[in-house]
Amino acid sequence: MSKKNKEEKHLNAKQRAYEKKQAQQGEKVVKWIFGVLILAALGYMAFTLWLMR
Repeated sequence: MSKKNKEEKHLNAKQRAYEKKQAQQGEKVVKWIFGVLILAALGYMAFTLWLMR
């Protein structure tokens, strides 16, 4: 194998690892966003029920 091919494989492996890490972080952010939205909806529901009494 030439030196260039070894460097490309290393770079590709590094890129794949970075891509995997980014995907995991993206999923984490999406879960946080949905969690906050659900909590906000529950808070709003409780607030409106409190106003109606």
